[in-house]
Amino acid sequence: MGRTHALSGAVLGLAVCAAVPPPPALVPVVVLVCALAAFAPDLDHPSSTATRALPPVTWLLCRLIRWLSRLLTGVSHRGFSHSPVFAAGIGLLAWWATAFVVPGDTAVWTGVAAGAGCWIGAIGDELTSAGNRFAFWPLARIRWPDVLRFRTGGRGEHVVVALLAVTGVGLVTGSWAW
Repeated sequence: MGRTHALSGAVLGLAVCAAVPPPPALVPVVVLVCALAAFAPDLDHPSSTATRALPPVTWLLCRLIRWLSRLLTGVSHRGFSHSPVFAAGIGLLAWWATAFVVPGDTAVWTGVAAGAGCWIGAIGDELTSAGNRFAFWPLARIRWPDVLRFRTGGRGEHVVVALLAVTGVGLVTGSWAW
């Protein structure tokens, strides 16, 4: 799911930039942050790309998030870190951390991109055959119809990647008007 997470985050970043244009210099920042933040929900799995990214820091984060998730939702994987509450927290943390380094609009856009990217990663996991019942938690526990689900690494994921790629090209070239 790694490429799918990154691609869905990047396409969402492009869509956000098309809908609410940031200063032109920030477009690559928004797209990159969105793409990277799409990996954040999987910090709750010991063998995920996100957990293996910066050992031992991300390994410790994984342990903390798993503990917190088990405490709040009763499950350690695809629980709290796969919720909009967690995504909002990631967005606020990114905004706060960026504000120390770069003042102004950059911090706001970084926070929005991080939160949106994190949530799109959780929603992407909801579309897999394993699902994610916390993608809209605590507001609702929604399970999407099986017909919309795909097996990770299977034909369905390849279709999703192709659709995301076409959407991304359309957004980059401006061939889809908003």
